[in-house]
Formats: sequence, C-alpha cells, structure tokens
Amino acid sequence: MDNPSLLWNARIRSLEKARRALRDRNPEALHDFRVSLRRLGATARALGRDDLEKTSRRIVRTLSPLRQLEVDRALLARISGLGLLSSQLAAGLDARWEERARQGERESARRLRGKRMKRLRRKLSAREKDRPGDLLPRLLAARRQSEETLRSAPDSTDRALHRYRLAVKRARYLAEDLALSGERGWADAATREKRVQEILGRWNDVRLFRERLIGCRREAEVRGSITLASELDRLIPVLTETVESARRDAENSARSLSSSRPVAVRSA
Repeated sequence: MDNPSLLWNARIRSLEKARRALRDRNPEALHDFRVSLRRLGATARALGRDDLEKTSRRIVRTLSPLRQLEVDRALLARISGLGLLSSQLAAGLDARWEERARQGERESARRLRGKRMKRLRRKLSAREKDRPGDLLPRLLAARRQSEETLRSAPDSTDRALHRYRLAVKRARYLAEDLALSGERGWADAATREKRVQEILGRWNDVRLFRERLIGCRREAEVRGSITLASELDRLIPVLTETVESARRDAENSARSLSSSRPVAVRSA
C-alpha cells in the first residue's frame, strides 16, 4: 500500500476520536490523545513533514504535566489502598492534586480550541490529497534508523533511560505504520517493543511519583504538617526501593531489546 493518503486518514481518525473523547472527559482520554499525537509525529517525521511532527510534539508537551498528575493520583490511591499512607492524609493530598488537575483540564480545553491545534488539524487534513509516492522507502528508512538507535543500550542515568523509552515508542509506531501498510513481520516487532515500552513506562511512572512526594515532603515541612511529613518519611524509602527494582527491570529489558536482531526488511 504505497498510498500516503490512507495512512494519513488513519492518523486523522485516531486523532479525532481521541480529541472527542478528551472533550467528553472520558477515562484515559488524555492518554489516548497524547498517544495519537505521538503516532502522528512519528509518521510525519518519517514522511518528511517536520512541521506536523514539531506541532504535535509541542502539543504533547503542554499536556504532559496534566497526564503525569493523572498517573500520580492513581498511584496515590494504590498506596493508600495498600496501607502505605493513611487514607486521611492520602485524601488530603488528592484534594490538592485534584484542584491542580482541574486547572490543567481548563488549560487543556483552551489549547484544544487554540490556533496550534486548529493549524495541526488543517495541515493534517491536507495530507489526504497526497499522491502515491515513496511511502514505503521512507517508512523503512526511518525504521532502520530507529533500530540503529535501539541497538545502543542506555547507560544508567535517568536521562538516558528516559530517552531510550521515547526511542522505543517511535520505533514501535513506525513498525505499526509498516504493518498498516501491508508489510509482513512488523506486527510482531511492534508487540515486542510495546512490552519493553510498558516496562520502561512503569519505571518512569514510579520515579516521577516519588519525585512529586519528595516535593510534598518539603512543602509539609514548610507548612508545619508534622504528621504528613512523618508518614512521607516512612513512605519515600519504600518507594525508593520500588523505583530501583523498576529500574533494574527497565535496564534489563532495554539491554535485551538492544541485543535482539533487527527485523529483516525487503528491498524497497
């Protein structure tokens, strides 16, 4: 299927579906919307539409704090359920975070109606008129480049592991583009990379959650909230062990992926 318009149509449908769900405040809508933008960015970059890639990336970044707050609230509920933090203190933290989430939701709603989003949708719709051309060669070239990046296992720094996580996402989305284009063998690669991405994602989530609680611990000390500070002093070391365990899993998964054989591709 060397027809760019079919691939762009798939990206349009995905983005619009996620945008409507976000507007309707459906659960996981923000996550799905950011994923659709990241998929669009990977496709646009591979096909030489850097303007679309940059715009989608900027929108994703503006929504990142709100998404992280969603993740942190879910983790807060989990540790409260496990008895690692009293329900009263957890409810107090969640109430403060909920207010921040409401502010973030109002801001995200404004951005969804803003010029940047309108410009993105207009440019994306124009891609439906693209004629058949070098779709597969471009996708394959971008995928080969992604595989080269993944063959270098990250070092032990948070920055390197985080960058590797993003590289796995891009590689996976390109594999899914190739599978959607009718190329064989790429669905399995996408499934494998999704597993690695999820392991890296768990590490990233608990790492950032721990960082937020460290900030809350500082705030509690400033406010004189002795009980909250004391409970967080007990909780944060437990989370540190969880983060380190998740890090080991992430590093092992990244090393395993980096040493795997690249997917054989046909000559385009």
